[in-house]
Amino acid sequence: MGPIRSFTFESDFFSVPCYEIVVEGRTIRYVGSTPLAHGRLTSLFDKEPTTIPWLESFQRGETVVDIGANIGMYTIYAAAFAGCRVFAFEPESLNYAELNKNIFVNQLNDRVSAFCLALTDQAKVDYLNLGAFGVSYSHHDFSENTWSEDMNWGQKLTKKDARLRQGCVSSTLDTLVESGVVPVPNHIKIDVDGLEHQVIAGCRRTLSDPNVKTVLVEIDFRSPHADSTIDFMTSTGWKYSMDQLRTNRSFILPFELIDQLRRGKRDGLNYIFFRDEKYDHLFRDFLARYDPPWPLKK
Repeated sequence: MGPIRSFTFESDFFSVPCYEIVVEGRTIRYVGSTPLAHGRLTSLFDKEPTTIPWLESFQRGETVVDIGANIGMYTIYAAAFAGCRVFAFEPESLNYAELNKNIFVNQLNDRVSAFCLALTDQAKVDYLNLGAFGVSYSHHDFSENTWSEDMNWGQKLTKKDARLRQGCVSSTLDTLVESGVVPVPNHIKIDVDGLEHQVIAGCRRTLSDPNVKTVLVEIDFRSPHADSTIDFMTSTGWKYSMDQLRTNRSFILPFELIDQLRRGKRDGLNYIFFRDEKYDHLFRDFLARYDPPWPLKK
């Protein structure tokens, strides 16, 4: 990534502060409405180290479904850098608005479709319990409050029993694919902060389609459904790479630590599931030349 250029994006009806980066000759823009949004940009290549090489492995014209897109950091990268057709799902109102701004400033409206919709295991009208009412925040729950304690956002706090709610509707990915709204995707990203088992339950028929090549799932080990989610994927023919799991932003995770985290119901990891062994080689090669960008103090 080259230097970050800040400027004001202007169009006939719209003006917004914006950041621009150039990656291997490709210009990518992100709206800079808040300091948190800027922080997501500066950590884009570091926070989830294997997500970017995963996105860069996609072929131009492939279809990506981004479930829990937030403001669209990875949605935009997949479309602007890899040239993919992206269907992005983000039910929270402020993030959905920012996602659409990011689509607009990159002139990607013909390549990215955004839906203010929760994807889960059923079609339903209910409420979205907010992690916080602010741009770029996460940990929103559809239909149920899964929090066991208050959420600390640095110097700010969201009380577990005083979460704001927004009206929300849901669907399943299987329904959207079977109705023709979304084509069978080649790649799926699921980042829904603990409710990934419901999303997967709602896309089992889609996952069985051989056109689906990879599935990234952020798995929270604290969820009682974490083990069953991993077991379901592997029992249906999906594989994952220990090299990919070990590639952490602060240090290379020992095998035994990953096992301890999973057994102890602590923390969580992104699992990238695949069928083709080439992804195993991709993550092995990436780890071999990887230096953690945020090393722990000794």
